[in-house]
Amino acid sequence: MDLPWLFLFSSLTIAFFLTVTVAQQEPLYHFCLDLNGNFTRNSTYQANLDRLLSSFTLSTSNENGFYNFSSGQGSNIANALALCRGDVNSSDCFTCINNANDELRNRCPYQREAIIWYDYCMFRYTNRTILGVAETSPSFYMWNLNNVTNVDAFNQAVSSLMDNLTNIASTGTSLGKFATGSARILSLTIYALVQCTPDLEDTVCQSCMSQAIGEIPNYCDRKQGCRVYRPSCNFRFEIERFYNLTAADTAATPSSPPPSTASPPSSPTTTGTFSSLFYQVTMTILYKEMHRMSMKREKEKDSNSSGTTIIISISAAAFALLLISICIFVILRLRKPKLKPQKHEATEAVDEISTVESLQYDFNTIRAATDHFSDGNKLGRGGFGAVYK
Repeated sequence: MDLPWLFLFSSLTIAFFLTVTVAQQEPLYHFCLDLNGNFTRNSTYQANLDRLLSSFTLSTSNENGFYNFSSGQGSNIANALALCRGDVNSSDCFTCINNANDELRNRCPYQREAIIWYDYCMFRYTNRTILGVAETSPSFYMWNLNNVTNVDAFNQAVSSLMDNLTNIASTGTSLGKFATGSARILSLTIYALVQCTPDLEDTVCQSCMSQAIGEIPNYCDRKQGCRVYRPSCNFRFEIERFYNLTAADTAATPSSPPPSTASPPSSPTTTGTFSSLFYQVTMTILYKEMHRMSMKREKEKDSNSSGTTIIISISAAAFALLLISICIFVILRLRKPKLKPQKHEATEAVDEISTVESLQYDFNTIRAATDHFSDGNKLGRGGFGAVYK
């Protein structure tokens, strides 16, 4: 693949991922709860909500990604909890929590209590005490669209893996009450993640996780993947790794040595090697992204202008990038150097001796030229006889 085509392919890929980013920024699910009533515009409670994250900066991040916010007092107090996945870095955690707060305020403009989940974080606020309190509702679940073949063996492996990770997470790790791991079953590898809010006691975390895992037969029977989210705990498993490896990961013991990766074929040019590698990496990412998006269930309405604004902005950026890329592509193609025919010193000689017939003479001509094959004109002998001048 030459440079202009490689540039165009790369630009199209980037434009695609700009569009896919919209899907990644969309929440998984949210609840606007009416149990504690609503508040009015410009009320004290609204002012307290507005101040909840006023002191939350990237420098205040902690290792386990768990945050407790509070603003105000009495019946107008606003309490909030935020929990990032244990494998998410501080920057992504900070961004996710701020986005969650903004999105939740747009989707639940006057509810005193609300909760929202993203892939990377959970955020909730209310006017009651929630720190240290285990809560199993509201909850929601999602599943992989594909089914497993060996159901009994798969379920047994999932159950064993989940029990092991629950025991690890409930006792706590350096990343809070969080654990990831994998298990090998036949030709599949099952990857799983479990997490509780770190403010829970060990036994309470274990109880929350056990109840959530107990819902697998009801919601995710025979499925290759499943996730259940509750305010105080959540889990997920898939047959492809969806999390970043951390110190809290428990790797599976391979039943057989992994297949060796074949070396890529040699390429005469750097561009060829780069384009091949770029294509392989891109296709892998695309497959994983499409797989992730296919698992998401549409459970909520497109009801906020904020989400629409994000979509329009990113789509416009993607279109602009695509337009610029096409222009550069055309320029590169027009400026591509053309091969010029090389001049050879033997051109004239080739013109003079253009045919085999031009080298052939009849016998009489040769006899006259050598003076009847005179010894005076003889130069010597060669492989085919005497040579005359």
